[in-house]
Amino acid sequence: MKSFVAAAVFLLVTSQAMSAQICQPPQSETVFFRTKNLENIYVASDFEQGKVLHVFQSDNGHGSNWLILDLNIKRTFVASPDGGCFYWASSPDDQRLGYDLFAQCLPDSATQLRSGDTDFYYMESPGLEWLVGMKPVPGTEYFFTHFSRFSSKGIDGEAAVPTEDTFGVAYKYNVGLTDPTVFDKDLASCVEGPYGP
Repeated sequence: MKSFVAAAVFLLVTSQAMSAQICQPPQSETVFFRTKNLENIYVASDFEQGKVLHVFQSDNGHGSNWLILDLNIKRTFVASPDGGCFYWASSPDDQRLGYDLFAQCLPDSATQLRSGDTDFYYMESPGLEWLVGMKPVPGTEYFFTHFSRFSSKGIDGEAAVPTEDTFGVAYKYNVGLTDPTVFDKDLASCVEGPYGP
C-alpha cells in the first residue's frame, strides 16, 4: 500500500519562493513513465470538479487499479482488489497527504531551483518532499508537469524515516480530457478504510 499511495502522490529555482502563479489547465491528462518499476501512470485532472484521477499500469485512463483525490472534501478513494473501493479522509488541518500539492497551481511555498526549458520547483510538507519540473503549454498561460520526484516519509516515533522515492517523466500530455468518463466511478459505494501509506 505504501508504494501504491506514494506513486499516486507521484503525481506534482533560485532559492526564493515563487512570485508568479504556476498553474495547470482546468482540465488535462498526462501519462507518466515511472522509472522505478517501468510502468505507466495515467493522470487526469479536472479542477472544475476538484478531482485528480490516477490509473496505474494504464495509458488511457481505463483500468481497475485507480485512485481519485477529491480536493474539495480532502478525501482519497482507492480501488480495492476485490473490485470495490474504500476511502480515507483528511482533516482540513492535516497536510500529511499533500492535497495542497495536487491543486491546480503550485503552492506559494514552492521554491524555484532551476529555470530553462523546464523549470524545477521544490516543495515540502510534513511527511513528504516533492521536486517537480514544469514546462509551459505552448500557446497558453498554463504549465504541465514534465518531471516529478516524490519522497514520502513514515513516522517512527519522533523521527521521519524515508519510505519511498518515486520518479516519473511525462511522455504524453493533453489539454482537456479525451474521455471525461474516466472519472465515472461509483464513489458512493466506497467504504471507509484506514489511512494506508
